[in-house]
Amino acid sequence: MNSSIIHRNFALVLVAIITLLTIEKSEAQTIQLPEADTVFLIPSQEQSIGYGKIQKDLVSSSIYSISGEELLRTRATSFLMALQGRFPGVNILQIDGEPGKESFNSNIRGVDSQNNSSILFMIDGIERSPNAIDLNEIERVTVLKDGAATAVYGMRGAGGVILIDTKRGFSGKSKISISLDQSFQSPTMLPEFVSAYDYANMYNQRVANDTLYEDAQSPVDHSATDFYSAREIERYRLADSTMYYPVRDMVDEFMRDYSTLTRFNINFQGGGENMKYFTSVGILNQSGLFENDPFDLYSYDAESKTTRFNFRSNIDLALGEYLSGWVQIGGSLEKTNAPFIGAGQSWDFVLAKLYETPNNAHNDLTPDGEVLVKRDRLNFRNTNSVYGYLNRTGSLLETRTRLGNTFGLKRDLSPLVKGLSVSGQLAFDVNSYNALTRSRSYEAFEVRTLTASDMSDSLAFVGVTGTSNSTLTDGVSRNYSYSYTFQGRVDYTRTFESKHQINSMLLAEQQRTQSQILLPSNYATLSGRLNYALDNKYLAEVSFAYQGTEQYAKNNRFGFFPAISLGWIASNESFLNVDAIDYLKVKASVGAVGNNAYGYGSANSYLFLTTWNANGTENQIGNPRYQWETFVKYNIGLEAQLVDDFFVAFDAFYHDNKDIVIGSIDEIPTGFLGVTAGALPPGNIGLQTNQGFEIAAGYTKSFANDLSLNITGNISHARNERVDVGELPLDNSYAFAYRREGYALGTHFGYKTDGLFNTQAEIDNWADQSALGGTPIPGDIKYVDLNDDNLIDERDIAPLGNGNVAETTFGLNLNTSFKGFDLSVFFTGALNRNVYLQGFGRWSNRDNFTTHMKDAWTEDNQNASFPRLGNRGTNFIKSDYWIEDGSFIRMKNIEMGYTLPSRLTDKINASSIRVYVNGLNLLTFHNLPNDDFDPETANSSNIGYPIIKAINTGINMKF
Repeated sequence: MNSSIIHRNFALVLVAIITLLTIEKSEAQTIQLPEADTVFLIPSQEQSIGYGKIQKDLVSSSIYSISGEELLRTRATSFLMALQGRFPGVNILQIDGEPGKESFNSNIRGVDSQNNSSILFMIDGIERSPNAIDLNEIERVTVLKDGAATAVYGMRGAGGVILIDTKRGFSGKSKISISLDQSFQSPTMLPEFVSAYDYANMYNQRVANDTLYEDAQSPVDHSATDFYSAREIERYRLADSTMYYPVRDMVDEFMRDYSTLTRFNINFQGGGENMKYFTSVGILNQSGLFENDPFDLYSYDAESKTTRFNFRSNIDLALGEYLSGWVQIGGSLEKTNAPFIGAGQSWDFVLAKLYETPNNAHNDLTPDGEVLVKRDRLNFRNTNSVYGYLNRTGSLLETRTRLGNTFGLKRDLSPLVKGLSVSGQLAFDVNSYNALTRSRSYEAFEVRTLTASDMSDSLAFVGVTGTSNSTLTDGVSRNYSYSYTFQGRVDYTRTFESKHQINSMLLAEQQRTQSQILLPSNYATLSGRLNYALDNKYLAEVSFAYQGTEQYAKNNRFGFFPAISLGWIASNESFLNVDAIDYLKVKASVGAVGNNAYGYGSANSYLFLTTWNANGTENQIGNPRYQWETFVKYNIGLEAQLVDDFFVAFDAFYHDNKDIVIGSIDEIPTGFLGVTAGALPPGNIGLQTNQGFEIAAGYTKSFANDLSLNITGNISHARNERVDVGELPLDNSYAFAYRREGYALGTHFGYKTDGLFNTQAEIDNWADQSALGGTPIPGDIKYVDLNDDNLIDERDIAPLGNGNVAETTFGLNLNTSFKGFDLSVFFTGALNRNVYLQGFGRWSNRDNFTTHMKDAWTEDNQNASFPRLGNRGTNFIKSDYWIEDGSFIRMKNIEMGYTLPSRLTDKINASSIRVYVNGLNLLTFHNLPNDDFDPETANSSNIGYPIIKAINTGINMKF
């Protein structure tokens, strides 16, 4: 066994033993830690900010936080999934639902750059990924949004920052929490494909249409064997000879009705005067949606499944009257098993194969147990099959280990200077990846149904050339990365004359990241903040970061990022003593932050190398002036707490983003001074703006008879504009002179359409579309001639709608409780979003047909919603015919719970026992033309692993 694994496991066991011993020895005091509240405005509450904490009412920047308990109620399987819709300004779309590898598109306040301006995640003050964190470990999550809140992070703060505070111990009686959750999962939506009978008819229709189209270009002779005969079609209709004329449901056969997920967590919390602790252990087991053969048939396991083990221990120590310390250890071990689809390939290949295989495909195996592959009437052969991918190609076992360690000391210097302290902490993180592949190939066979003169049928199996059964080949690939962060800081907090409050911080940080294959990355940072409050009414804060990285040229490595914010707590003024207003604060800020556009491992390539690995050759001119992008962010806002426990918060923002990195500069002609355009380096020449607003509101009320009600909601809107990207205008013959500048990032461009051609006369009287790739026939899409030159070509390309990233997002949460029963319902949604549906997502009829294609154009169906069936022609060019409204509203969560009365829980010395049933992603409302694909993932070809809906049942016990 690897010695490093032994050492890591020994460390985990040692910390667990120490923690459990501490539980036994902790003093049984009566002080208890209160539950984390979810009320938005509590002025005296401590608020997490960049590299620190401060009293909430002293904050004049744009910050929003919620409790970990609120996230835990989502029963989400990943951190970003739990965040969806919970924060104003935090936009998250799930694009893939693969167990253990869910992927998301996320941003804070919209898209600020065409490059990578990703969110920075900080767990307990250290940059770490939240992908594998157990939600049971989280105390509170805070989002930092404006420049004043994120300036202390320098060139890493442009995309916004999310702070995750994990739970800590407290002085008092120990608490033990045990939770068990069982989930039954299935896809939110799956495409529905036509029956074998309909497929045969539609196939004939498609071939006939393609024949007409090809004849319109140049005559083509088609054999009658290209078509299904009337006898074959009748056999499919009757389904009375399925051995020769199969009638199947491919999706139903290869995908389970549901998969399962089981979660268990136990955590301990408490402590005494000298030591406080929190320890959590969690286990997750999740199965996949695809059916596999039993393990004993082969010497490998190809079943899709994920197992994850989480551990965290936070220990706070009082080492003396003025000296304290802390030790934090957290990590996860995750194993994901799946079929070995192929090097660099994913579930997309399996789903593509499943979706393109029609429901009249023959059985998966020959009588001798060899794999059958599909063969269509035009002799297009697929040498892989769904069954082969899932069962005959081998297995892939991936193991990911994440371990984060933080050790810190703090010295209170109040005996020397009241309010002064110094502290430091060292964090060391190790991430490892190990992939064990057991791969093989299989012999594939085609099958044909032969009909004799007496109309009897038989099957003929023909081996596919170049395929064979091979023995298993084992392979191992490994990668690791590590990082260390050292922080040293000085804090000064003091109140003078009961009216002057000062909170200040000066921090020096050194961070290094190193991996097995990438060149190292280093950051050196000096950050500071001075927060001042006068008479608890007038607020001011200045902050800065002076940060550098070796990823840039020597004279261009460091940048200065300042910010200032002002606030006024108007409700503390004597002249605003209004009964209807309990609390009112207005605020404004401006701050500069940086965006290291290409991030770790990329600058080495984008500066001048062919690769970001630790080798490569120079292949382009270097740019010594290349640097980070600079975003200047402006924000104004207010926070108000009104009577009857109603709160509202409003923010408006404007981002002026300059030095955007542009990789292709149109203004330099190709071949200028003998330099080809491809050899030009990226440059900081772009300008972009981004603006919008956010509103959060809520109402909390307690009624008689133990009835309580809490409603919270948020809505956000952000729109960007690319002001300058070095784009040269097109000439006057183009309908639109620009295709980047003046538009938002992601704007769809293509052709405008005006329905379908119904007759040849319409085609003859329409603008010439042959430049698009062929002469149209009836049933084809009519493209609009925008520049009035009677020719449809690239000069008619126009903006077609917003991009895939929603401009407007919202969340609405309802919680109510009555005599032990509680109910919560949470909705989230996205508006002002357009998606381009292509491939299986909308129009692919190369190999199979979805049910919505049954409404394809024919002479008898001229009001069709779908063009004529066919693989030939110009119908599949990007146009507004295939761009849809991607807005949706989803009931993200609904949960009903019951807390047992104390007369029952006291019998087992439990402080509370709660049972619940929860639904995840159960209802979705959208404007797409069908329910074949989830609107959240709907874009492009839509063959990613489907998003999951689930029914969860569980119990939580506290002692």
